[in-house]
Amino acid sequence: MTTADDGRITGEPAESAPKRAESLRSHDLFVTRVIAACRNAGEQQALRRALGKPVEEIPARTRAILLRPRQTKDDEPHLPLVPYNAGNKRPFYAVAALIAARPRVQRVDAGTSHEGKEEDRSAPAADKRAGKGGFRPGGTNLGESLALAITRRDDAIKEKGAEDKLHLMVRQDIDGLHRMLPSVVRLVSGAGVHIDYACLLRDLRAWPAYRDDVVTRWLESYYRTLGAERERTKAPTER
Repeated sequence: MTTADDGRITGEPAESAPKRAESLRSHDLFVTRVIAACRNAGEQQALRRALGKPVEEIPARTRAILLRPRQTKDDEPHLPLVPYNAGNKRPFYAVAALIAARPRVQRVDAGTSHEGKEEDRSAPAADKRAGKGGFRPGGTNLGESLALAITRRDDAIKEKGAEDKLHLMVRQDIDGLHRMLPSVVRLVSGAGVHIDYACLLRDLRAWPAYRDDVVTRWLESYYRTLGAERERTKAPTER
């Protein structure tokens, strides 16, 4: 399993900035292409209908959007959003639905750059707080994102409730995890924290075989980030 890198990608990375981990690059591409598909309101609504549903309950139109070949780049073969050889496709369906269900402000941020041009980065630059302008090269997992949401808005997200939700989530089997994800992601996004959907996709795909590794990473990241963020905000007052 890939371990998290403590470096960050912030905004448009400089040439010397660390690149995303190899294990995340195909997932970043998936996220980028789903974000582009969501600029079509009809496709966005269709993808959203898969939210929290098992594969057998996902509408046919939603499957068609994800499996229909579409243009990638000029002069390149048309490919589906979800690779045909992906094996278990449920994580792809789930993450596509979560992307489609993002708050409107995040959908706008992902679609328009400062120059008004379309932008396809899976690590949005809208999270402007110092040190939080992007995702870790090795992935910003859901535990870290939940901790950032708590420190972002203590009035809206109570630490005890968020911690209980995280502990309940990591005890779930794959079906229970998928049922809980929409509410947890909505909680984090509602605090203005962007989800690293590529990292989430990687973790969901790994869950059946490497659940203990994913759980450990989420819990360690949650507590480490919570402590680090509190130290960071406390430091100026102690000088």
